[in-house]
Amino acid sequence: MSEDYNLYPLHVFRLVAQMGSVTRAAQELFISQPAVSAHLKTVEAKYGEILFERTPRGMTLTPAGEALHAHVGQLFALYEGVNTTIADMRGEVRGEVVIAASSTPGAYLVPGLLRDFQQQYPSAQPTIKMGDSAEVIAWLHDYRVPMGVIGEIAFPHDLECVEIGSDKLQLMVAATDSLCRVRQIKPVHVQGRTLFLREPGSSTRAGSMELLGELQSAFARTVELNNTEAIKQSVAAGLGVAVLSSWTTKLEEAARILESVKDARLRKARRFYLVKRQDRVLTGGAAALWKMLAKR
Repeated sequence: MSEDYNLYPLHVFRLVAQMGSVTRAAQELFISQPAVSAHLKTVEAKYGEILFERTPRGMTLTPAGEALHAHVGQLFALYEGVNTTIADMRGEVRGEVVIAASSTPGAYLVPGLLRDFQQQYPSAQPTIKMGDSAEVIAWLHDYRVPMGVIGEIAFPHDLECVEIGSDKLQLMVAATDSLCRVRQIKPVHVQGRTLFLREPGSSTRAGSMELLGELQSAFARTVELNNTEAIKQSVAAGLGVAVLSSWTTKLEEAARILESVKDARLRKARRFYLVKRQDRVLTGGAAALWKMLAKR
C-alpha cells in the first residue's frame, strides 16, 4: 500500500486522520514530522480544500476532510482487494489478516481461533486490533478493519453479524465479602458500596447495567475503569464489586480470591458476534478467516 507513490500521500492523510496526530503518524511511518506535513499539503493542494483543523485534542478533520476520509477508506479497501484477489487466483492465503476485537473476546476467544487459522494457512499473519465494542464498530465503518468480534450491543443495521461464542456475566465480590452468603441481594445490601464499571462503549458495561437494573442506583458511588484487570484487582482488594465475564475470573475463582454472588438473578449469558460491513466484500485471507469463524 505505502509503496505506491500516487497513493502514499493519501495513506499519510488516512493515518493522521485515524491517529489525530502528526507526531504519532510520523512515528508509525518512520518518517519525519515535516515529511508528514508535506504529504498533507500535497493532498490539500490536489483537492483545493483545508482537510484538518488543529485543536487542543489534536488534528481534527474538517467537513471536506471527513468526506475525503470516507472515500479514502473505500479506496484502500479496494486496493487491498486487488492484491488479495490475485493471491486468490493462485490459491494462496498469505500476508497480514487483521481482525478487531473487544477486550473479553480479544483476550479469551479470538487467540485460539487465530491459532487454528494459522495452522490451516501457515503463510497468513493474523493480527488482533483491540478496542471496546464501540471502537470496533467505528473501525468497521471507517474501513480500518475488515471484521471484528464483539459482545452484545446495539448493532447498526449496516453490519452483518454471526454468533460465534458466549460467556456469562456475573456480579463478583471478594471471596471474603459478606455478600457471598446473601441469596437474594436487595438495594439495602449494596448501600455504601462502590460499583466498578467498564467505560461507555463496552458491551460488558452495557450488560452490567442491564443485569443490575434498579440495584445500580443503590450503590454509593460508581467508578469507571477501562481495564478489566484493574477492576478485578480493585474488587479483590475489597474496594467494591463489579459485573465481570466468567472467562476473565476463572483463575481468581479457582484460587478463592473472587467469588460470584449466590443470587441467580445477578448472572446472565452473553453472546459474542463476528461482524463486518454488509457492503464490504472480503477477499483473500480476510475471506478465509471469516468463512472459518462463521462456521463455528
